[in-house]
Amino acid sequence: SCRDYPLPALCSGVVVVDMLFAVTTLSPNTPPSSSSSSFSSDDDDENDDEENKGKKKTKLTFIKKKNLSRRISHINLMRRAQSLGDLLLTTTTNTNKKNKKKKKKNEQISYQTLAIVILSSLLIFSLLVIKQQNKNRKIRDIDRKLHHTISALATRAQWSLEEVSNGEKTKWWKKYNHPQQHDSSQNLPLVLLDEYGLPTLQQQCERKVEWPTVAFMTSSFLCESFLEVLPKTLRVHTFPLNTRAQMKYNSLRKLPTFNRGYDVEDYLVKWLSDGPFSINRNNRVKTLTEKTEIAYLLPIQPYLDRVSSFPFTDGRESSESGLKSAVQYAKKVNPSLWKQSKGRRVIVSVHDFGTELATKIFPDDDENDIDDIYDTSASSSAMLSPVSFSSSSSSTSSSLINTTHFIVSNSEIGVENAPFDAQKDVAVIPSLSFYLPREAVSRGLVDLSHFLRNEEEYASVGLELPKLEAERNIRLMFRGNNRGPLREKVFRYLIENGSPEDSIETTGVASPQAYMSLMEHSKYCLHVRGTRVMSPRLIELMLFGCVPVIVADAYELPLAWFLDWTKFSIRVPESEYENIHAYVEKANWRELHSNLGRVISFFVYHKDKPIIGDAFYATSLALLNKLEQRASTPTTPPTNNNNNNRAKGEE
Repeated sequence: SCRDYPLPALCSGVVVVDMLFAVTTLSPNTPPSSSSSSFSSDDDDENDDEENKGKKKTKLTFIKKKNLSRRISHINLMRRAQSLGDLLLTTTTNTNKKNKKKKKKNEQISYQTLAIVILSSLLIFSLLVIKQQNKNRKIRDIDRKLHHTISALATRAQWSLEEVSNGEKTKWWKKYNHPQQHDSSQNLPLVLLDEYGLPTLQQQCERKVEWPTVAFMTSSFLCESFLEVLPKTLRVHTFPLNTRAQMKYNSLRKLPTFNRGYDVEDYLVKWLSDGPFSINRNNRVKTLTEKTEIAYLLPIQPYLDRVSSFPFTDGRESSESGLKSAVQYAKKVNPSLWKQSKGRRVIVSVHDFGTELATKIFPDDDENDIDDIYDTSASSSAMLSPVSFSSSSSSTSSSLINTTHFIVSNSEIGVENAPFDAQKDVAVIPSLSFYLPREAVSRGLVDLSHFLRNEEEYASVGLELPKLEAERNIRLMFRGNNRGPLREKVFRYLIENGSPEDSIETTGVASPQAYMSLMEHSKYCLHVRGTRVMSPRLIELMLFGCVPVIVADAYELPLAWFLDWTKFSIRVPESEYENIHAYVEKANWRELHSNLGRVISFFVYHKDKPIIGDAFYATSLALLNKLEQRASTPTTPPTNNNNNNRAKGEE
């Protein structure tokens, strides 16, 4: 019974002590076996003694009773021992059951604890793995960015070398560009061409050149807008930046960044701040009239802010911080001017972020003020038919994105996180190259027959006749990457179903000479929406006389408010990319190519300073058009206490 007891030694001790106590009580002197032997011996020795027979008999009876009593006591003892054993066994059984339950419960608790430990370990391991993956991802991102930077620097070096080696032979135009000289035979002023060899707007207007404009725009009205209205009407006041921001931008401009698209941002901010329309330049405050339209420029540069955090982040936080800091500083320096500027503010953001930086900024405290709301009672001097601007609520009307005109490259309509409003925002001409236009003209790739009408006029300015269609043996060309789901589908289809006449590669690698040679020998060049809709390639392929085939539905094309893109490009809906070849076959390349030559001077920037009719002036005219679409409100010139306020703000 004691084997199953939790403490068998104690159990055995209790049983033995109890039995010894019982035996000692019943027979303290002689054991039962000894009594039985003594009785047998006495019975044999008293045979002859009759007297003792009775005594013996009586004694025998007593002994038998005594033995019987002992046996009964022994039986009772055994029963008692058995009862004790049963009790111990019952106790042991109950104890075992309790122990089993407790053990089972402990096992359950142990299993739960083990499960918790395992899950915790897995969680910690997962966090470590994720952290390591994030670390590896960051390392890969940094490595990728550094790789792209090295590639960009190598590309810049290649283009610089190309420009240095071939720049001298393309400076032919300077000897023809003297305003005092005249051609006696042709009686033409020799100031016909810009620094690239493209005809100036003034000369085109004198010769009554017709541009492929939209239906309600005429070439004569366009000439008047550029030559008369824009210089007299638009003025730009620039908000000051704090000293830290100025030092940061001045330092970052010296970095060898190379992006013909993003560099447009610095160019536009520079010439809007201190260019032909600057309100404080040459004391132009005195020349303001009732017809003057004042734009208030917030001279942030999101691209340079992004560069400042390179390569550790994507630059979004840095760009947003730069914008918020500039807004706070402008409000602090001159609160009344900031309030006055509502609805006329201008921000240049030539980067993928576009207007996204301003979607969550509410800089105005006067949420019930509706001076930024546009309606159909716009000024009668607006160059385009007025368009209604409205806001759904006073709170949204006070957001920076609704009180500001954005000049952006990411002019994609319908994007929620970076909304572009074609009724108030301006699409940027996204290519800043001072070499490619000159190279394209010197190679005879720009058709100037609309301006130089015969071979003699070409020769008078040192140009050869433009190359014809027969010299372009590539039907459809693309060089670049295939980032973006649309590009992947389009280029996969074109490569699998292409023609020997096509040249489609998505390696993204091409030397300057190879890139220019491809554009020179191609009739049509693809512009397909990637991660964003814009690309500097669009302008560059136009320069080289390659008709663009645009596959980007939501792209608000630059200068589409006065130029008709259908007359010098092909636009293919994204859903019909498999029919690109059919669109190309139906097109009249010669006509499209000729119209490219007519409009290309609107799409180039100039290095020394902007000239009337170039990309800077076209962008400024677009901004003036947006300002004039506003509801007519009195325009109050900025006060002259900006310097005092600036000093106060810098303190």
